[in-house]
Amino acid sequence: MSTEAVERRLYNALWWAKVQSAGPLEVDPETPAVAGLTRAAAPDGSSVWLVPTLPSGAGHSVLDELGAPPVAVEQPNETARVLAICVACCWTDRSAPAWPGSTGTLAQIRSVYAGMRGRPEQSSDLTLIIGSLRRLHATHWLRWDEKAGEVRLGPRVVTWTAADLSTLRDLCRHLPEPPPAVLSTEHSTDRLSVPAPDDALPDPAPDPDAEPDAEPDAEVSDD
Repeated sequence: MSTEAVERRLYNALWWAKVQSAGPLEVDPETPAVAGLTRAAAPDGSSVWLVPTLPSGAGHSVLDELGAPPVAVEQPNETARVLAICVACCWTDRSAPAWPGSTGTLAQIRSVYAGMRGRPEQSSDLTLIIGSLRRLHATHWLRWDEKAGEVRLGPRVVTWTAADLSTLRDLCRHLPEPPPAVLSTEHSTDRLSVPAPDDALPDPAPDPDAEPDAEPDAEVSDD
């Protein structure tokens, strides 16, 4: 075996070890291709994601080994329901690939969720929705910006096959139509993340000339 072939194998093995440890990785777009890892370019081209190409019919143990576990098993029905809603909100051009899609909002998700349940929104709904969004963000199915209340599809959706997308198109047709998205003025189209509770940013210094703010809503707990 040539030196070049050995170096290539070592390079691929290194990146696979990183993916197995951390899951899909966001890297510089100049990073050379890695055998078996699909590249998903960020919307603005500033980075790419390296996502494991899953073997057909891979079971849970194989997916775990590849750093690509399936949808989190905690409250799987609610989590799968919220993922379906986010697909409907973020995959607006269903003749195009699902990735990268467009930005959806928490207001859209809440509206579709209530429509799916066929009843007015209940106080417990938001807790269930936020918990599901956090789990889906942690497993790279979604990119959830909790501070802005905005969401995009995650890099793992690039692994969906044509058959998967056909099924999802049919599912979206049966979901309630989401209202138009109203995005925050500080929205970033490609860098969505959830700040850890211990790393929350401090509130800005108050403006002495500003009118008093209304009382904030209670913080949503994922417990």
